[in-house]
Amino acid sequence: MKGFLYITILILTTALVPIGSARAQLKTLVKFNPSTLPQELDVYLSHELSEAVTVELGGGFIYTDYWDNILNQIDFGQLKPNINEHQYLNAKGYAARLGLRFYIISPKEERKAAGTYFEPMLLFKQIWYPKKEKTLDMEDHVESGIKYLSGLQLLIGRQHKWHSFYLDKYIGLGIKAKTYRYDNFQKNERGNEVFNDWIHTTTWLPDIELGIKIAFDFSKKQP
Repeated sequence: MKGFLYITILILTTALVPIGSARAQLKTLVKFNPSTLPQELDVYLSHELSEAVTVELGGGFIYTDYWDNILNQIDFGQLKPNINEHQYLNAKGYAARLGLRFYIISPKEERKAAGTYFEPMLLFKQIWYPKKEKTLDMEDHVESGIKYLSGLQLLIGRQHKWHSFYLDKYIGLGIKAKTYRYDNFQKNERGNEVFNDWIHTTTWLPDIELGIKIAFDFSKKQP
């Protein structure tokens, strides 16, 4: 997470450096991503560094881990976390994204914030699961779990512009690391002692992206 924050600060610092009179012409867009609505609400701030390069910083609120609940019902030999359906569906967390967009094909009449682009994007998520009680030997034990998700996505898309409204369509591939940390209270082999079989597991997975973003231009209009 520290590395993600360092990169974010570096890129945002670069974006805020004055670059002459052209600086006033650069656009700033606020974007909403409805593609993530089944389990999170994402908003992005997109700012042009030049006519062909844009930095995107996104943040999201995660209100359920619905897709992981479905995925872990399928057994393909993975180590499944000690998390039940209630915990998955009532999970809470946040998401952070940082991308650098390069417009490779733009309409001749309007280059800014429109056209076909390539965008490497860093992703980080942290999710907390509700605690659950487990009774062993007539004693209550509280189990909890947390998940970290980090990855790199390579996106290709096209952004269309109508006055101050933008529609951004994208597809992409990537790789992500999913890490679970959770408590798992068990009895020892003799059955006379309860211990916390604390588990930490990481899985590397491919990542397929497909979605849209809706954007509005909030940059100052030129006189």
